[in-house]
Amino acid sequence: MRFRLLLILLLGLAPPLRAEPIEAQYRSIFSASALGTPGPSLGLVSNFTLVYRGLMGHAAFALAREASGRSAWGYANAAPTPEQAQAAALANCRRVLGPVQAECRILASDAGLAGGPSIPLAQGGIGPFRWAPMLLRRGPQAARGVVIWSHGYGGPERDYRTAPTPGFVSILNDAGWDVLRFDRNPAEDALYTSLPRLTDGLQAVRAAGYRRIILGGQSRGGWQSIMAASAHPGLVDAVIATAPAAHGEASRANNLASGLEDFRRLLAGLPPGGPRLAVAIFDGDDFDPDPEARARLLEEAAQRRPAPVLALWPAGSQPTPIRGHGGGTDWRFTTLYGACLLTLADAPEAAAPRGLRRTPCGGG
Repeated sequence: MRFRLLLILLLGLAPPLRAEPIEAQYRSIFSASALGTPGPSLGLVSNFTLVYRGLMGHAAFALAREASGRSAWGYANAAPTPEQAQAAALANCRRVLGPVQAECRILASDAGLAGGPSIPLAQGGIGPFRWAPMLLRRGPQAARGVVIWSHGYGGPERDYRTAPTPGFVSILNDAGWDVLRFDRNPAEDALYTSLPRLTDGLQAVRAAGYRRIILGGQSRGGWQSIMAASAHPGLVDAVIATAPAAHGEASRANNLASGLEDFRRLLAGLPPGGPRLAVAIFDGDDFDPDPEARARLLEEAAQRRPAPVLALWPAGSQPTPIRGHGGGTDWRFTTLYGACLLTLADAPEAAAPRGLRRTPCGGG
């Protein structure tokens, strides 16, 4: 039953929240029906209807499908022009064709189907935040709230401002949440410079009319989202942090020995009554030397805090386990655990998921 509910969510069969033409048109673009027949695989559906939407424009999605349904696909992110995005997507699709006997064709370019309906890329933003360009924006009066997503940090030479927003954020977007991005220049992305900008920006988001705010982020972005929620709990309703870390750089991990104790103090800084918290932990994470110890800390916090605390730690028993520092970007993490994150954000407090979860979430 739980997987049936998740498939309904992923296949776009759930009724729209509202009947505005823009939302109906958007859902018609990013739907399983756009992928053709026979019914596409869960991986293809997830990659197009959820993961692709988190890309930064200019983007494109290329697809090859046989009459039997066997498929290959590839996409391109943050190209200088739509034409370059399409060329890169076709090249990526052809690279993974393997035994698929079909031609790669452009299915979508930016937020529009080839030869079909199209939605303009979202422009601008609020304060230090900018809109996720291909996710649907409803505005503060119509949306349930807003997710502010923060990317990771890889040192002053690595620019993550075009890193895609992960697929599970698209599930929140489908449920009525608008999505902003906190994109930082790597040359000025030290915690003591970027954290004040994040916390100051929360006031601007509230002033714009958003009633609820979720802070989310990967690696450094997740860590500082928890810090911001601790500093301003009255402005933040929930935090979703995937592989939160603040003790190294991509090219040279350092200071990891203090990471666990600092994580303990990070959790202790959250007030007991809120915000809600979800943390994703992954085996094989180079910036987390002891996932089991981190999971214990989260379980203790879940028992201690009245506000829901959820730890997602994908089990290693799957044929190809979800592993590594970037595990939250894996489309399988979205399909297996996205329902838990949606429930954490939207469910009444008594029904919100809590504690440690290693198995798929299904209905949350």
